[in-house]
Amino acid sequence: MRELYYDVYNWIKHPDEVRLTLSSGEKIKIVSKILILELFVGLLFLGLIYLIDSYVLNLDMPLDDSHLILIFLLMVVIAPMIEEFIFRFPLKYKRNYLLKFINYLSRGWLKDRWGSFFKYFLYLSVIVFGMIHLPNYNNSETLFFIISPILVGSQLIGGVFLSYTRIKLGFIWSILQHSAFNLVILLFGLIISHNQIITEESNEDFSIKIIEQAYVDKNETYYKSKFNEDTIFYIEANDISLSSFIDSLKIKEFHQFEDKWVDVKINSSNGMMRKELETFLRKTIKPEE
Repeated sequence: MRELYYDVYNWIKHPDEVRLTLSSGEKIKIVSKILILELFVGLLFLGLIYLIDSYVLNLDMPLDDSHLILIFLLMVVIAPMIEEFIFRFPLKYKRNYLLKFINYLSRGWLKDRWGSFFKYFLYLSVIVFGMIHLPNYNNSETLFFIISPILVGSQLIGGVFLSYTRIKLGFIWSILQHSAFNLVILLFGLIISHNQIITEESNEDFSIKIIEQAYVDKNETYYKSKFNEDTIFYIEANDISLSSFIDSLKIKEFHQFEDKWVDVKINSSNGMMRKELETFLRKTIKPEE
């Protein structure tokens, strides 16, 4: 494994278009080893992003109201195919018809010098691939753009690994590697975010439970409630945003918090004072630092 990583490192410094002649089994082993390193790097950047969000700059990520099946298709099937076709397929000169056309206009000048230009073309494709993931955030502060290489660091490094796979093993293998990486990230997100309790309290007067959801099903979204001006008897909501829930209570000047998809269950047989619920939520829903 160390020998492979050393080979990838050397190729990054001096990239070429030489393809390896290997069996499918050998290619699977190489993709698996690269994927392990790519996931390790991804987790490192995920930790850095968490620290940035906690102590440097609040990162504003839009909520995606897509169903899990659609998210799966987009992340694991559609996005890898489209992104690999745009960013990795043209890395091979013989597959890049735009470069061939430019070479025709330059009367062979580009092809004669392609060996010198290739690494810059590769690095440019990696940088653009990384930066197109910045819209994953809604931020527009100057500091956000200064630290943007860290925020898309996983994509930048991943772009290098995928480029190596595309050149050395073939285009289909880079798609498979890209899909496998996205699948692991999707499963990781479900594990840490789906059905996780944000806050829970139960006593003889009331019960409150707010659970985070990693994805929503629009067909199952609902909001049911029974309360008057000052007293709340029950609120049941499914697949709504936390901000929508807070807004429904008409709480004034509630602190900034990370928005999430949630399920909410609040019950009080004798009625819970609205002010009491407001106080509870202010204490238990963590504000953004």
